[in-house]
Amino acid sequence: MNYEKISNEEISLDNFDRSQEVKRVYVNDSGKLLLKDQIWTMDWSLEHKRKVAANLKSDDCIAYAVWENEKVIGFVSVMKALIGSRMVLDIIQVDQAFRGQGIGRQLFDLAVAEAKNAGAKELYISACCSEETVNFYKAMGAVPTDDPIPEIAEAEPYDIQMTFDLKGRYEI
Repeated sequence: MNYEKISNEEISLDNFDRSQEVKRVYVNDSGKLLLKDQIWTMDWSLEHKRKVAANLKSDDCIAYAVWENEKVIGFVSVMKALIGSRMVLDIIQVDQAFRGQGIGRQLFDLAVAEAKNAGAKELYISACCSEETVNFYKAMGAVPTDDPIPEIAEAEPYDIQMTFDLKGRYEI
């Protein structure tokens, strides 16, 4: 596997498998996270995959991809502009066939390193409410925040707003 910073060259996610079978989701109930049964399949259309690929090359973000052979099997993106002392984790995904192998952790570490290099104090995360997604971020050391970034929280009302303190693994 090869991890590379994405520049303006062509990147294709056409064959990327974003699918996820969701069985339970976290809901924020007056500041307390509760798990509720909710069964659905999350996936992306080809059009959405192409939109995400274009966003990964945006001048507004710093992005990395991990490749196996010539296929993208994971990627992460952070927004360059800080919001206060926070850098926003825009997106992190690992292809369905490659989950559970530590790729997500390595991509998260790349995002943390970029946030540290930018002088941020926290990495801000608007996490999909699925149990697996929130548990991934908790395992990385992120915690739900009681100080969400309003425009992000309002745009994704079902997401769980979280932060990762950069002093958790890296000294600032």
